[in-house]
Amino acid sequence: MLQSIKRALRNPLGVFGTLWPLVLLVPFLPGLPRPGLGGFPWRQELALACLLSVTLALALRRTLKQQLLVPSSLTSRPDFLVLTIASFAICTASSLFWAANPYSAAHHGFQWGAYLLFFLLMRLVAAQPRLLRSTIYSFAVVVWMLSVSCLVEAFVGASLGGSFRLHARPPLRGFSGFGEVMAVAGPMFAAFALDSKRPRRALLCGATAIVVWLATVQSLERAPILGATAGLLLVSVGACIKRGSRSHVLKRTGLLAATLVLSTAALFAPGLLSSDNQNVTLRRFQSTSISEDNTRVRLLFWSAGLEMFRAHPLLGVGANNYEVAFPSGRASFSAAHPNSPLVKMNEEYLAQYAHNEYLQILAELGIVGSLLFLTFCLVLAANAWRAWNSSQRPLLALGAGAGLVAFAISSVASSFSFRWLGGGMAFFFAAALVSNLAQSTKTKPEVVRASASPRLAFATGLVFALTMFVGAGAQATNSVMHAEAQSSPSPNQADHFYLIALKANPFDASTHYDYGLFLYRLKRPHEALPHLRYAVSRGLNTSANYAFLAAVEEEAGDLAGAERTLTEAVAAYPRSVFLLVRYAATLERAGKTEASASAFSNALLVDARTARGWYQLIQFDIDAAIVASRQDTEIATPRELLPQQAFFVVLEENERRLNVSPTTGWRGQMKSLNN
Repeated sequence: MLQSIKRALRNPLGVFGTLWPLVLLVPFLPGLPRPGLGGFPWRQELALACLLSVTLALALRRTLKQQLLVPSSLTSRPDFLVLTIASFAICTASSLFWAANPYSAAHHGFQWGAYLLFFLLMRLVAAQPRLLRSTIYSFAVVVWMLSVSCLVEAFVGASLGGSFRLHARPPLRGFSGFGEVMAVAGPMFAAFALDSKRPRRALLCGATAIVVWLATVQSLERAPILGATAGLLLVSVGACIKRGSRSHVLKRTGLLAATLVLSTAALFAPGLLSSDNQNVTLRRFQSTSISEDNTRVRLLFWSAGLEMFRAHPLLGVGANNYEVAFPSGRASFSAAHPNSPLVKMNEEYLAQYAHNEYLQILAELGIVGSLLFLTFCLVLAANAWRAWNSSQRPLLALGAGAGLVAFAISSVASSFSFRWLGGGMAFFFAAALVSNLAQSTKTKPEVVRASASPRLAFATGLVFALTMFVGAGAQATNSVMHAEAQSSPSPNQADHFYLIALKANPFDASTHYDYGLFLYRLKRPHEALPHLRYAVSRGLNTSANYAFLAAVEEEAGDLAGAERTLTEAVAAYPRSVFLLVRYAATLERAGKTEASASAFSNALLVDARTARGWYQLIQFDIDAAIVASRQDTEIATPRELLPQQAFFVVLEENERRLNVSPTTGWRGQMKSLNN
């Protein structure tokens, strides 16, 4: 294995094929600080952009010397699969011209551009058996590291204690991107075990498939588990029904299937895991129903996405703009279905994704983008079928196709899918294998001659990769400075770090939001206002976020602005008792007593006891609310008021509005609550 990797590293394509799996480890490594409210992820993007830049620069250099071995298809016209990926990437990037948040659309466009480059390079790698073997070895090492870490996390405990935090970023369990990578890898290594002619190599691939499956089960994510199950079943059935399958393939299939079943049963055996973690996965599946909160929230997200599509059917709201358009989509759904129990849900959490990649594409890119994506899927499926039927290595094609199926099934209820770079890379690795096997009988590697086509291709890719590297570097600077600002002991130093962060990336909504709160707490509401407005209008739109913005607008003297903000908030969250009472308070301060009474009446209709509790807390202070709740059981106590983040928003606002002294500020008020 080491010799194969060493030989591969002498080739620019071998460098890429061997090192790309290491990008999957990057998000879990310690080191640089992370802000509490993170913006776009940059670690994987920066690592992949760096690897792409180095690879393409070396490849361009070797094409100039006529020394690079590539498939002959590179010098001909691109095939239809490449065209569909490129078309969808262009559509995604073009949506920045109509998206409410162009930066988010451009970011997603760069992701798909990176996927296209990754796919093209992986096809070149897959065309050369030695390079492909090195890639598989490297991928196996990485998935072993991730799988063992996840299993140790499951056996030792969800947080793994302080010492382990020095070595990895816990928890792996419950992190969506991790589960999808495992779901793709499991069926692929199962097929590698069946395809390999060498028993020792088959044994290693089979062991990898088993440990990856166990890690997938312990990832606690139902969608990747279902996807991986379907993928492994597809490999098992396909290997058995394929004509010409040798007896050793059938024996290996039976042995692998039996081992998977027995290891899964052993994993859930009583006493194997600690009591806190035992059978968590089973309990999650057992609790799955239409009445489960997790399921109902997904239904809410899907319903809001459909409303976005109805409002913008042709082009959508713009790539990666789901969270920006979520309030309007939710408001439309609430207006159409006022009595739905979904209307009352999820006011305290950000709705970054639709938890269904296909529906999110429909909402963000409309009919045009959805048709392009569907075309890409159909062409890829046709390539997989052709590879299965005509390739000299059908089992390899079966494994790659099963990995694609696992990813596709997981994406039905996934919060990440292509949105997390690692999962997308695993998908396009499998897609590159399928594409190469589908064409393996038609093209053979050849030395590229000095011509404009390959040089232009590598040069264009290099420009894109360098641009992506600069963009990811800017986001990295923004994120690190944002985190440093949050941990700075000095307000002046924190202010300085926030300004650096915004200079590095002036489009990051989370930095604007945290900087706005920082300025607000320094009693600089006029300076805080544009930052908070920017953040709330670009995706940070929970009920508490709206309330913070309204509080700053009121303190800055813009009572009309606060009223507009809360009008929008109440439209999005019409059954939020907190927002209705907060809206009533603002209307009362504006002298609109009738409208205020109407808003408060609506709050009483939703939950009278909670509405009275919020009224006491918002209009007076926490001491008055505690006294009132003790005197009247029809008034909720401050402890009962939800969402909790909104509770702290009100405490902080009261501290300033009622001129509470620093010694009896909201932290002091919390002490009185605890007493």
